[in-house]
Amino acid sequence: MNRPDVCDLITVVSVKDKEGYETLTETTSQVFCTWTEGVSQNEFYLAHKEGFEATASVEIFSPDYSKQKFVAFHGTRYRVIRAFQRRPDLTTLILEEVVR
Repeated sequence: MNRPDVCDLITVVSVKDKEGYETLTETTSQVFCTWTEGVSQNEFYLAHKEGFEATASVEIFSPDYSKQKFVAFHGTRYRVIRAFQRRPDLTTLILEEVVR
Protein backbone atom coordinates (compact mmCIF):
# COMPACT_ATOMS: atom_id res chain seq x y z
CA MET A 1 0.00 0.00 0.00
CA ASN A 2 1.41 3.38 -1.02
CA ARG A 3 1.60 6.19 1.56
CA PRO A 4 2.50 9.37 -0.34
CA ASP A 5 2.89 11.77 2.61
CA VAL A 6 4.99 12.01 5.77
CA CYS A 7 3.72 13.37 9.08
CA ASP A 8 5.11 13.60 12.62
CA LEU A 9 3.50 11.75 15.51
CA ILE A 10 4.17 13.73 18.70
CA THR A 11 4.41 12.16 22.14
CA VAL A 12 4.19 14.54 25.12
CA VAL A 13 5.58 13.27 28.43
CA SER A 14 5.64 15.00 31.80
CA VAL A 15 9.04 14.63 33.47
CA LYS A 16 10.01 15.72 37.00
CA ASP A 17 13.44 17.20 37.56
CA LYS A 18 15.49 16.61 40.72
CA GLU A 19 13.79 19.56 42.46
CA GLY A 20 10.36 18.05 41.76
CA TYR A 21 9.26 20.49 39.04
CA GLU A 22 7.40 19.00 36.11
CA THR A 23 8.33 19.87 32.56
CA LEU A 24 6.75 18.68 29.35
CA THR A 25 9.02 16.88 26.94
CA GLU A 26 8.08 16.14 23.34
CA THR A 27 9.42 13.44 21.09
CA THR A 28 8.47 13.06 17.46
CA SER A 29 8.59 10.20 15.02
CA GLN A 30 8.13 10.59 11.29
CA VAL A 31 5.77 8.11 9.66
CA PHE A 32 4.39 7.57 6.18
CA CYS A 33 0.74 8.50 5.88
CA THR A 34 -2.13 9.39 3.60
CA TRP A 35 -3.32 12.90 4.49
CA THR A 36 -6.82 14.24 3.82
CA GLU A 37 -7.84 17.85 4.40
CA GLY A 38 -11.35 17.89 5.81
CA VAL A 39 -13.45 14.99 7.08
CA SER A 40 -16.72 13.34 6.15
CA GLN A 41 -19.97 15.00 7.15
CA ASN A 42 -20.59 12.26 9.70
CA GLU A 43 -17.15 12.67 11.31
CA PHE A 44 -17.63 16.44 11.41
CA TYR A 45 -21.01 16.06 13.11
CA LEU A 46 -19.76 13.52 15.67
CA ALA A 47 -16.77 15.72 16.57
CA HIS A 48 -18.91 18.87 16.78
CA LYS A 49 -21.34 17.08 19.09
CA GLU A 50 -18.42 16.45 21.48
CA GLY A 51 -17.18 20.06 21.27
CA PHE A 52 -14.39 19.53 18.72
CA GLU A 53 -13.89 20.83 15.18
CA ALA A 54 -12.56 18.02 13.01
CA THR A 55 -10.44 19.55 10.26
CA ALA A 56 -8.39 16.68 8.81
CA SER A 57 -7.83 12.95 8.84
CA VAL A 58 -4.76 10.82 8.32
CA GLU A 59 -4.27 7.12 7.69
CA ILE A 60 -1.12 5.49 9.05
CA PHE A 61 0.16 1.98 9.54
CA SER A 62 -1.19 0.61 12.83
CA PRO A 63 2.22 -0.44 14.22
CA ASP A 64 3.37 3.21 13.93
CA TYR A 65 0.60 4.50 16.24
CA SER A 66 1.18 4.34 20.00
CA LYS A 67 -1.73 6.54 21.13
CA GLN A 68 0.08 9.80 20.46
CA LYS A 69 -2.11 12.83 21.14
CA PHE A 70 -0.67 15.20 18.53
CA VAL A 71 0.27 15.11 14.84
CA ALA A 72 2.25 17.69 12.83
CA PHE A 73 1.90 18.06 9.08
CA HIS A 74 3.56 20.79 6.97
CA GLY A 75 4.19 22.96 10.03
CA THR A 76 0.66 22.75 11.43
CA ARG A 77 -0.06 20.95 14.68
CA TYR A 78 -3.21 18.87 15.17
CA ARG A 79 -4.81 17.18 18.18
CA VAL A 80 -6.01 13.59 17.76
CA ILE A 81 -9.70 13.58 18.67
CA ARG A 82 -10.49 10.05 17.51
CA ALA A 83 -8.50 7.02 16.41
CA PHE A 84 -9.82 3.78 14.98
CA GLN A 85 -8.52 0.80 13.07
CA ARG A 86 -9.94 0.30 9.60
CA ARG A 87 -8.01 -2.93 9.21
CA PRO A 88 -5.44 -4.69 11.40
CA ASP A 89 -2.63 -2.85 9.56
CA LEU A 90 -4.32 0.57 9.05
CA THR A 91 -5.35 3.20 11.62
CA THR A 92 -7.28 6.39 10.86
CA LEU A 93 -6.83 9.49 13.02
CA ILE A 94 -9.44 12.26 13.06
CA LEU A 95 -7.73 15.56 13.84
CA GLU A 96 -8.47 19.06 15.09
CA GLU A 97 -6.09 21.91 14.28
CA VAL A 98 -4.41 23.33 17.37
CA VAL A 99 -4.45 27.11 17.44
CA ARG A 100 -1.59 28.44 19.55
